[in-house]
Amino acid sequence: MLRLGRAPAKLNLTLELTGRRADGYHELAAVSQTIGWSDVVGVEVEGTDWLNPCRLTVAGPHGAQVPHGEQNILMRAVSLLRSSGRADPISRLVLEKRIPTKSGLGGGSADAAALIRLAARGPTDDVLLKIALQCGADVPFALVGGAAVVGGVGDVLAPLAPLTKGVFLVAILGEVSTAAAYGAVRPEDFSSGDRTAAVVRSMDAGELPDPALLGSALLPAALRVSSTLAERFGCLRSATPGVSWSMTGSGGAFFTLLDGPEEAAREARAVALGCPGVPLRAVLPEPGWLAQT
Repeated sequence: MLRLGRAPAKLNLTLELTGRRADGYHELAAVSQTIGWSDVVGVEVEGTDWLNPCRLTVAGPHGAQVPHGEQNILMRAVSLLRSSGRADPISRLVLEKRIPTKSGLGGGSADAAALIRLAARGPTDDVLLKIALQCGADVPFALVGGAAVVGGVGDVLAPLAPLTKGVFLVAILGEVSTAAAYGAVRPEDFSSGDRTAAVVRSMDAGELPDPALLGSALLPAALRVSSTLAERFGCLRSATPGVSWSMTGSGGAFFTLLDGPEEAAREARAVALGCPGVPLRAVLPEPGWLAQT
């Protein structure tokens, strides 16, 4: 029997680089928020042993961009669950890929988290969070969802009251390699984390954060590695004067946080006229999985 589950994307409302470790990984201060834009993951559990290999079927508008074999995050998650003894044998996986790849929306991490939720035995605990981290730095957050303050290399999470109002308008301006963006970071891209702390204070008070505080410290690096992204970002800003656009993660999705659907519709029309062909989506913030149970 196929178990189906949603794999919602996320936005980094902020992402600051606060340091770099000796192993080359960057220390972060960030606020992540789950949004209503999801892949669909299906898991089929069969038999009592792991003798037969797991089969993966991929479909959806962005399915052609999903890697296979050892590069696929779902297959890594299957291997880790098998080693942990926390899941029954998984015979088949199905992925409907609706979230654009290499966009900074965390789609791959969301897929791995959905697999863990569907296949693992028992509640989310330290063991499953460790498996999630071994899959990727963003997977622990995706496993819990909602909103969180993120530290370390993405592995330190502190729950945060998620946004309950506002609409995100998300524009996909291109694809950016995470490795390339981090490789292009310069000393001036680092900061203290004060911007993230200010956003946390606003969300704790139940307020929409100041748009000027939002966005990713990887924006300058992403623009350095992609001239196309820089050109499209300029077009987006010109089409919507007065709107504050922020990049999420390492790019190339950009978002603006608006008061309601009417404002989102108005700005979407402006983008469609000024930047034809730019994919747009209006989405709401979502609570975490624990809040939905």
